Amino acid sequence: MMNSKESHASYLTQFPLRLPVLLACALAASAAFQGARGLYESTEGRYAECAREMAKAGTWLEPMLNGQPHWTKPPLTYWAIRLPYSVFGPTTWAARLYLIPCYLATIAAVWWLTLRLWNDRESARMGALVYATAAVPMIASQVVSTDYPLTAALALTQACFWEAVRQRSARAVHLMWLCLGIAFLIKGPPALLVVPAMLMVWLRLPQQERRRVSLFAPSALALFLVAGFGWYAWEAWRHPGLTGYWFHDELVSRSFSDKFNRNPQFYQNVVIYLPVLLLGTLPWSAWLAIRWRAVCNRIAVPDGLKGAWSKLSDEAFWLVWTTVIPLTVFVLSRSKLPLYVLPLFVPFAAGTGRLLLSADGNAPWFRKGARAAAYIMFALFVAGKAGVNFIQNERDMAYLHRQLTEAGGVHDPMRLALLGNKHLNGLSFYYDYTLPLVTPEGLTGWLNAGGERFVLYRIGRHEVEVDRLFRGNTLEKREVTKRWRVVHVAGAAETPSSVR
Repeated sequence: MMNSKESHASYLTQFPLRLPVLLACALAASAAFQGARGLYESTEGRYAECAREMAKAGTWLEPMLNGQPHWTKPPLTYWAIRLPYSVFGPTTWAARLYLIPCYLATIAAVWWLTLRLWNDRESARMGALVYATAAVPMIASQVVSTDYPLTAALALTQACFWEAVRQRSARAVHLMWLCLGIAFLIKGPPALLVVPAMLMVWLRLPQQERRRVSLFAPSALALFLVAGFGWYAWEAWRHPGLTGYWFHDELVSRSFSDKFNRNPQFYQNVVIYLPVLLLGTLPWSAWLAIRWRAVCNRIAVPDGLKGAWSKLSDEAFWLVWTTVIPLTVFVLSRSKLPLYVLPLFVPFAAGTGRLLLSADGNAPWFRKGARAAAYIMFALFVAGKAGVNFIQNERDMAYLHRQLTEAGGVHDPMRLALLGNKHLNGLSFYYDYTLPLVTPEGLTGWLNAGGERFVLYRIGRHEVEVDRLFRGNTLEKREVTKRWRVVHVAGAAETPSSVR
């Protein structure tokens, strides 16, 4: 990595966008068509429906899904969805609104982090620009989950850490532990994956320097414990046995078994993570690939692997280990989803921005080239969100809801049941009602409750069961999508004899 003062004056004249302009562009791009694509099943629908049910039940601390306690995640993300839902109702906009401030906060945190890493405003602006316009961070700002709030909290945690190291700031240490506690309240143990790299950097400091950075101040650790573990302790006290569930199911089983069926096979690392990591920082990674000779000259480690510990600068040392340690855990874990690696794009952006300036910051065309690349990415982001509205995706529960109401005639959700054993949580969210599941054995009782009834089922999967149950009766089947069909039962008097 180049010295923090190297070519400082030329960077000042070459850098394309300042932070306020970048944030304004990011806000406009992220807000445009934010609700065009409906919530996809199952992850987006599950988070949105859990937040809706908490609002309906009037509970803030106990997540609920399909009328039952849902302890898989702490409630912070559900709160972020619940508040807009309480104002706007069950809309896609309400469910995704929280992602916009998370995206903007992460951009600002990357700027702050990069500034403190190299004490250079131009590097900070470039790092923030890389993050704001990289492919995966942009796409992730459209996906309802815990991953973006976690990324924002961890980006602030790391920025505070470097603020504490560079400025000897006790306030930054306290803010660091508070942000880490909030990250833990968002997703639990994965938040702690940034800690080893920070600890390793702190231990590299001369002893006198470590004394000036009181990383483990008791008051700061108390903030972390209250923010991160307060909810867990309260709920574990109120619900005996919950601690065992969190440890055995959510930590051990999720990480070391295929109980949750989250792509446990080792080859999924290549299928899931490799494309995300290789393509996630486009177009900037392509820029670095084209300039690979200049990049290699700047990232060469003295003495190769032997010098990876002792001869790397503190900044490069942190960039390496804050990536390697979490990525190793993700690779070895039996639970794999693409956005698990989203927090890694924070150090990626900081390092990529610095390398871009190091390789081409003095070139007369750099300012225009970086600006053009950023604006193209913002334009593609908005166009992609607008265009996806014209794609009929069977996982899109807004599309299914629209087809059910328009083509299926299902306006009253109390008259609709889903045949099978798996909820469509996104559909329940849009209907603002928890849709019941019925099995073939339980269909009789549900139909005999009287009045007009609709039964939604998967074409192919439940076709034989439906034909058997309604054999010999004239009933109306309505195909609402290529995958889903609804059976209309006019009333109790018309209930087929075969299911009475």
